[in-house]
Amino acid sequence: MLSSHIILAVGWILFCTLHSVFASSKFKKFVELPIGDQYKYYRVYYTVFALASFAAIMIYLFLLNSHKLFASTTGTIVSGILMVGAGIVIMIICILKYFMQVSGIKGLLQDKMSNELMITGIHKVVRHPLYAGTFIFIWGLFILFPSVSLLISDAIITIYTLVGLRFEERKLEREFGEAYKVYRQKVPMIIPKLIR
Repeated sequence: MLSSHIILAVGWILFCTLHSVFASSKFKKFVELPIGDQYKYYRVYYTVFALASFAAIMIYLFLLNSHKLFASTTGTIVSGILMVGAGIVIMIICILKYFMQVSGIKGLLQDKMSNELMITGIHKVVRHPLYAGTFIFIWGLFILFPSVSLLISDAIITIYTLVGLRFEERKLEREFGEAYKVYRQKVPMIIPKLIR
């Protein structure tokens, strides 16, 4: 049982590490010259790899026989369902908003990709709504299915994302300059302000 949970943790850590390496500008520059014309497909290859490795970890996670940490009650079930539902809605809104860019398809359809700072819609509430939705979803799942394996998974995903957000913020500031600094002062990172 312990070894299975260690394998799960190592799987998530490896996934997060590879995600960071393959998404880094240094690695992209490193592979751009050797793969030549195929580089325009890099983002698509990366997306396929990320989805396949994520699916493998998720299959392992759900096949893992893991202890429950607490008994479910009506309150936890309702809370979990509401959180999972809210997280899914937020993630779908974000994916629909920038799927073409994130998946790499937009880069195939256009000669030169132009990024724009998104500050409309859900981005008026939080700067990183996809991450906020992901957090709501994964912790809602944990409340619904309070297993050791989900606690390990959620903890690693949360820590990795919060650390990664610091680097993401610096990258966005370099890319968008003063516009991002102003946006950052007005809109919270993950948790929306209750009073505007």
